[in-house]
Amino acid sequence: MMLLAANLKLGNELKLAQKLEVIDEILSMLRLTRAQNTKTEKISGGERKRLSIALEMVNNPPVIFLDEPTTGLDDLSSSQCIALLKMLAAGGRTVICSIHTPSAKIFEMFDKVYVLAEGQCIYQGSGANIVPYMNHLGLSCPLTYNPADFIIEVACHEYGNNYQDRMVEAVCNGRVVRWIPPGENGKETPTKSDTTSGASSYYETEQFEEEINPKLLTSKSTWWMQYKLLLTRIMLQMWRDNSYIKLKFYMNIILALIVGGLYTGVGSQASKALFNFGFMFTIVIAYLYLPMMPVLLQFPTEIKLLKREYFNQWYRLSSYYAAMISAKLPLMFVLAVIYLAIVYLMSSQPLEWFRFAMLFTIAFLTALTSDSFGLLISSRLSLVNGMFMGPVLAVPLILLSIYGMGYGKDAYISPLMRFLMSLSFLRHGLEGLVAALYDYGRGDTICEAEVFCMFKKSQFLLIFLGFENINYFWSVSCLLGFYVTFTVAAYVMIRQRLQKSAANPMIAYVMRLLTEHFNFTSYNY
Repeated sequence: MMLLAANLKLGNELKLAQKLEVIDEILSMLRLTRAQNTKTEKISGGERKRLSIALEMVNNPPVIFLDEPTTGLDDLSSSQCIALLKMLAAGGRTVICSIHTPSAKIFEMFDKVYVLAEGQCIYQGSGANIVPYMNHLGLSCPLTYNPADFIIEVACHEYGNNYQDRMVEAVCNGRVVRWIPPGENGKETPTKSDTTSGASSYYETEQFEEEINPKLLTSKSTWWMQYKLLLTRIMLQMWRDNSYIKLKFYMNIILALIVGGLYTGVGSQASKALFNFGFMFTIVIAYLYLPMMPVLLQFPTEIKLLKREYFNQWYRLSSYYAAMISAKLPLMFVLAVIYLAIVYLMSSQPLEWFRFAMLFTIAFLTALTSDSFGLLISSRLSLVNGMFMGPVLAVPLILLSIYGMGYGKDAYISPLMRFLMSLSFLRHGLEGLVAALYDYGRGDTICEAEVFCMFKKSQFLLIFLGFENINYFWSVSCLLGFYVTFTVAAYVMIRQRLQKSAANPMIAYVMRLLTEHFNFTSYNY
């Protein structure tokens, strides 16, 4: 993980030995050296938090923003995590954290605290000054109380509804400066009176200009390098999950044996021609659900990692997307060869290489299209909604794929229905399979003991089923068109989802502060 982050963030700026030196230094700093050869799924929660920080420190960013870094950690791990962040801040980096109910020990480590209540700032300054600040407003924090808990309780109106507006006014909603009790710093006479509380106080404004205009840190690796690195990572993850690969491998073999057993010998016998059509339909259904369902289950869980890495500008979305698509192809190809070879031979289809190649091409394109269709669904839906919508949307595609079957040559099908049928990629897949097995000079099938063998001629069967006008290459072109359309649409949807996520108001506000020239007024109480 660290080497991947170094390659993506640093590109070819440093040699491998230099990158490893940087990695060792960061791991040592964050006390992760003992776990450097451990898979991330086996490290503790505290180590995972530190690893997330270590991955972002590879290119030495000047600003680190962490959203609740102590969530899910015990008290010791939380203290260690915040202590490490404080050490990073002492090294010259700006560390910004949102934190949920910190303990008094953790709260004391923060240099600056910014407290919000109902979208307004009620305190800004050091944690140690919260108690005198609250005393100034007429609220006394008990000696045994955590100041962080106390000010949150005040913000939640547990001590009445009269304090929040006064606190917002006292700090000018985050713009007021330092409050100094009377007599401090040699100031005997206060320059402003707090008429609300009746206590005299002195406000000193320290105003200074600080230009913060860092260039947004982007990955220094090329698109091709990003693609290779991400492809390697995805392939490695797939290979390590060998139980999933074994499951798919065994499932395809078992399913092929079941289907082959049900349709044994139907490909060569004229009396079983209609059953052979059912055999082709099973291929379409298998390559609808087998590729689609894993995508509906997996991708919503990967979007969290994608959001973090993409927002932190590790790589371009296009390189990640291309790597994700490419990584699936080898396994899908091997499994398709195994499944189709078994069912093709067991069902006694014509032993002609070009027909098997035609059937394989249609089946594989159907699988690819189903995979991209599942990706399109899961690109904007949650895991639960995606698992529901996928099978539901597949139903009309299945019905349209077989509509009109057996109507005959002269049957009337309305233009609207023909248009809807053309929108089902399963229809084109089924037509392509029929053309592969019964078109292009298919010889007569075997008639054993039948007196009247009506389906001996393949062309008669095509006319009877209403497939006399099918064209194999048109089916291939349509499947390719659907695959490209679904793939591009899924990419656009994912991109919009990431841009919507990046537009979080809190993050956008922080990024605006860090990238614009502005006058910053610091307030210490």
